[in-house]
Formats: sequence, structure tokens, C-alpha cells
Amino acid sequence: MAEYRRDVMSKRLVMEYVKELNPKIDLVNKSTKNGIIAYEGFFTSPHATLFPDHMPGNVGRAHFKAWLPDKPSPVCIHLAGTGDHSYFRRQYLLVDDMLKDGVGAILIQNPFYGDRKPPNQFRSSLENVTDLFVMGASLIAECNHLFNWAETLGYGPFAISGVSMGGFMAQLAGSNSQRPISIIPILSWTTASPSYTEGAISPAVNYKLLQKQLEDPNYTDKIKNIPNQNWLDTMHEMTAKNGDTMAKNMMRILMDDFTSLENYPTPIDTSLCHVFLADQDQYVLRNQGTPTYEQLWPNVTVEMMEGYGHVTAYFMGHGIWRKRIHQLLRTQQQREATKI
Repeated sequence: MAEYRRDVMSKRLVMEYVKELNPKIDLVNKSTKNGIIAYEGFFTSPHATLFPDHMPGNVGRAHFKAWLPDKPSPVCIHLAGTGDHSYFRRQYLLVDDMLKDGVGAILIQNPFYGDRKPPNQFRSSLENVTDLFVMGASLIAECNHLFNWAETLGYGPFAISGVSMGGFMAQLAGSNSQRPISIIPILSWTTASPSYTEGAISPAVNYKLLQKQLEDPNYTDKIKNIPNQNWLDTMHEMTAKNGDTMAKNMMRILMDDFTSLENYPTPIDTSLCHVFLADQDQYVLRNQGTPTYEQLWPNVTVEMMEGYGHVTAYFMGHGIWRKRIHQLLRTQQQREATKI
């Protein structure tokens, strides 16, 4: 994963592999009602083909649903947040109203969620820290493959969005798009590191077990053998300096390595990127010395939802989120029209 992140994901090369693999999309259902074509299908995740050990069994099969107007139109992929194992919540709160404005939608199940949940996993509790990194890498390939599929059907331009963890995944997937697309991360941040080490979700991490692993010489010897990284040295330096456990500092290091936008390409057109933040968010923290969106994505616009926390913003914000996605897609349409 470290090598793939450094040599492929960080250089906007994921789609070179996806185009070569070109996994077949199997449609299990297609119907038309009131001018909307509904699709349901699946395909083998390109990441599962490249790294079968990362995505055993059903995890490697990407399931999706799409609702597309029966004439050419813009399309947005809405990614699932933490705990969202079905399509219903996103369809009800985002898709249905956007279809009224002529914007199609594609919903994909996250790896390790829904039909892709490993048999031994308890609900949304990923069995391994690395599963989160696999989820991000997989969705980069899967989302961009679905954009290509929709384009062959005559649709476009495209946007990608998600709330909370879905926002993290959306910005990673958007960073590897080889076309200008609108990217709308909602209640997310430039790195997941503070969320899993300091935020309200951090107690969900089994730090005792991670600490026990890092105190095991057999385990740390395996880490030392991973080329082109100095995670253990950095961990010991941080632990001596900040007094936190080795496990918490290693989590900071790995989360920054695999999720920080500093390590991913800048989107092709950052003026099409719009970020929603909540000023009282206790789940996704932004005050840990991490870079801002403005520092990493020139020309991005950032909208602060004043007086909202993470949960209240989720329940109250869908209207303004839909409106902004529609505006950005309309901007793309206007720009493309002027080129013609």
C-alpha cells in the first residue's frame, strides 16, 4: 500500500491501471420510470485485481446503483459516510431532489460495508486500521471507473461528494480524476489524522491492541522491512516529544501518510472544488497544525456552517449541499459550452 500510494495514487496514475484492466460492469437490473433510468450493477474492483489479499471474497465486488435522466445530463457520485451500509439514506436526502433539477446520481457501496462487509466484521468496525486505507484506494479506482461508464452512456459533466468519511473518500477519488470535475467534501478535512487520534471517534480505535503490537519486536521488525519509510523512527521521536503512546503517534503517522491531501495530486481545476465545514465539529478536528484546504487547493472555496456540530450539520445541511453541487455542475456545463 505504501508503494502504491507513493508511486501511483500520488501521481494521478490510478486510471492508467483501471483503463488497462477495464473491469466489466454487470447490470443486474435496469428500469425506466418518469424519465429516469435506474441501474443496479456490480463489477470487480480494480484494486481487488491488483491486490487480492487486500480485498478477499465479497469485499472485492463493487456494488452500485445509478439514477440517470433519459437524456444527457450531469452526474454526481455520492459516497457513503461512516455506518452507511445501504443506499436509502443518500437516495432519500440527496438523489431524489437533485433528479428534479436534472442531475443524475451514482451511489456505490464502500468496501467493508453492506454487501461488501467481511463475514467476521462487527457492523461498521473495520477489523484493521489498514482496511481504511484499502477503502480509500479502492474507491479512487471504482469511482473513476464509474465516471467513465457514465460518460460512455452520454452523461457529464461530473461531480463527487460525500459527508464525513465519505467526504474524505470523495476528495481522494477526485484527486485522481483525469478530467476536471467538481469535488464537494462535506464535514471532512485535509487529513483524517486528527479525527482518529483526538476527535470524538478516537475512543472507537483499539489503541491497547495497537500499542501491544508496537511493543512486539516481531511486529516492529516487519515494519522495518517495508522499504522507503521511517515510520518507527518518527514514532519514537514524536513519543519522546509529546508524551502520547506509540500507538497514537503511529496512527497519526499512517493517517497522514495515506489520507493527507498533501500526498495526493491537486485536482485539475480547484475552482470547481467547494468544501463545507461545521464550526463546532467535534468529530473532524481542524486545529492540530494540519494544512488548510486553501493551502493545498488554490482557488477552492470553503463554506463554514456557523453554529453547527458534526451531527446537527448532517441533519440540517442537505439542502444547501444539493444546491452547491448543482451550481458547480452548471458552471462546468457553461464552461464546456463556451469551448464549443
